[in-house]
Amino acid sequence: MLRRAMKAKQSGFTLVELMFTITVLAVLLGIGVPNFRDFIRNSRLTSAANDLLADLNLARSEAVKRRVPVTLCKSDGAACVDDASPFRRWIVFVDDANPAVSVNTDGNGIRDASEVILRDRTVSDTLNAPAAGHAAVYLPSGFPAVVADLTQVIFCDSRGTAISVGGVSAARGLTISATGRPAVTRDKATIDGLGGCP
Repeated sequence: MLRRAMKAKQSGFTLVELMFTITVLAVLLGIGVPNFRDFIRNSRLTSAANDLLADLNLARSEAVKRRVPVTLCKSDGAACVDDASPFRRWIVFVDDANPAVSVNTDGNGIRDASEVILRDRTVSDTLNAPAAGHAAVYLPSGFPAVVADLTQVIFCDSRGTAISVGGVSAARGLTISATGRPAVTRDKATIDGLGGCP
C-alpha cells in the first residue's frame, strides 16, 4: 500500500515528452533567430537615419533660435572632414566664428576652435553610409546656405537595397530638400535613384 502511494506521487517527463519539447524549441529557434538578426539590422539602420534626421532638424531650429548659422558636417570629432569616407560620424556646431577674427568666416561650414559643438554623434561601423556632400549649413532664416553641399545620405548594410519586409528597401535614404527640410525614405526606386549602396 505504501509502495503504491509513493509511485502515485512521483512525477516527471517521459523521454517522448522531452524529445517533443526539444523538437518544438528547435523549430521555434530556427524560425526566430534569422528574423531576430534582421530585426537588429533594421533597427540599426532606422536608428542611424533617425539620428541624422533629428540632428539636421536640431541644426535648423538652433540656427533660427540663435539667429546665427548652424552647421552639421561629417566629422572626425573635432573638425569637419571632406573625404570619401562613409558618413558615420557628424557634429552639429554653432558656425559663428569670433567676429574679431573675421566676419566673413561666419557660416562657412568649417569648425573653428571657438565654435561650440552642440552634438557629436557616431553610428555603427557595420553600416555603409555613402553621402553626396559633407556639410549642411543652416542660416538664421532656417534655409540652407549656398555652401551647404550635403543633399543626401544612404545608410545600408550587407543587404544593400534588397527588398525587405513590407516590400520596401532594406536601406534608408535621407534627402535634404532645397528649402533645407530633411526626409527619410525606404522606397527602393528612390534609393536606387540616389545612387544606391555600393
